[in-house]
Amino acid sequence: MLTDNGLARDVFDPGRSWLPLTRIPLPHRPEAAPRARRHTREVLSLRGVDGESAATVELAVSELVTNAVRHGVCLCGCTRGPVSLTLLRAENRLRVEVADPSRTPPRWPTGVESVDEETAEAEDGRGLLLVTALALDWGDHAGRRRGKVVWCEFGTAGAGA
Repeated sequence: MLTDNGLARDVFDPGRSWLPLTRIPLPHRPEAAPRARRHTREVLSLRGVDGESAATVELAVSELVTNAVRHGVCLCGCTRGPVSLTLLRAENRLRVEVADPSRTPPRWPTGVESVDEETAEAEDGRGLLLVTALALDWGDHAGRRRGKVVWCEFGTAGAGA
């Protein structure tokens, strides 16, 4: 589906040759987010991604993993399903993918009109708003076997990612 700015949402772009950088399983517990941030920081540092860009990607990873742990519940209602973080690269793009066992798609913000005073002051509910503001593109799709994958992409011009 194309959006008003011409970017495709909810679509995995098969035209790009995505090369995997890393994939790690994460516990379906609150400690998953700090573990994912640390792993992302290490991988991007090894790839020579500058500190500001790495911090931006790390923030998005934290938000996506936190959402997966909080809302990624199996159809049976349990939280034993897998959560994982995958980082991929293609040309001048870095792609973050977070998989969880839920088939329920995330509620992506629809634009500035979705940010009211209550949302701005809320402790929860701003994660996907941050991701959409920071990333070049984002979306979600069904997982290969079950669950879903929520993804976002960043530019990596000049970096060895």
